[in-house]
Amino acid sequence: MTVEETAPAGVAEAGELDTYDLNNASCRLLKRALKRAGEIVAEEIGEAGLRPRPFMTLIAIYQNPGITQNDLVKLTGSDRSTVGELIGRFEARGDIARKRDRKDQRVNLLYVTAAGTRALRHSLRGTVRAEERIRALIAPAMRGQFFDLLERLGGDDDPAPRRPADAPDRASTASIA
Repeated sequence: MTVEETAPAGVAEAGELDTYDLNNASCRLLKRALKRAGEIVAEEIGEAGLRPRPFMTLIAIYQNPGITQNDLVKLTGSDRSTVGELIGRFEARGDIARKRDRKDQRVNLLYVTAAGTRALRHSLRGTVRAEERIRALIAPAMRGQFFDLLERLGGDDDPAPRRPADAPDRASTASIA
């Protein structure tokens, strides 16, 4: 009896390992593309700017004043522990403020402070330049399809959460300390 004959169903045979095409593996290609995109962002924003995930998280709070941490997880596509860590760092630096929800005292609503707005402004131009460089790598005729495919791969079927009805608008959040 050979090893292949005793292997559980679904386990690859030895010959399949030799023919697996690592160069065209989607996960490998996506990881390389994400790594390169991160390098481009780092080149454009410099040392003092926000990296992609913190920028994405902070701008999501800025654009959705009074967002909850759960809705922030859904909106950004980040996991709960990453969002929790970022919120802790933002709060320690004074970039965000938490306020208890009047309807549910167990829930914190998140707001960007004046310091957080300055951090976003400091990073925005570099982030936009990086986005332009990344988009330039994709033929214009293929960009729409490319971004449609990314959305499909991301599996984001849920619409973006809305800010709470009792949350103040963005203009009034800059003074929250």
